[in-house]
Amino acid sequence: MIIAICTVSIVLNFVLVWYARKLLQKLAFFSEDIVDLNESLEAFSTHLTGLHAQETYYGDQTLQNLIEHSKVIVEGVSQFKDLYMVGEFEQGQNDAEEEEQKVE
Repeated sequence: MIIAICTVSIVLNFVLVWYARKLLQKLAFFSEDIVDLNESLEAFSTHLTGLHAQETYYGDQTLQNLIEHSKVIVEGVSQFKDLYMVGEFEQGQNDAEEEEQKVE
């Protein structure tokens, strides 16, 4: 009887580890997409700011509102990215290890 319980426990543990690994892979993919989205929105915001600075559009209230709206969206996505970022600690740790190797 104990052998059957141990076997079921081992199989269940392997299934749970496999499932957790799949979830982490999906979360890593999700966090990469959030970073890409944030970079695109920051580029869009920068482009709008540059457009507003041109002589033709300087002082246009519609563009000014669009710039403010894009900054709010960028901030929201940035907060979302910080909340769901996966692998940031590992990246910082890898960078520190690479710098140590360069010093040696």
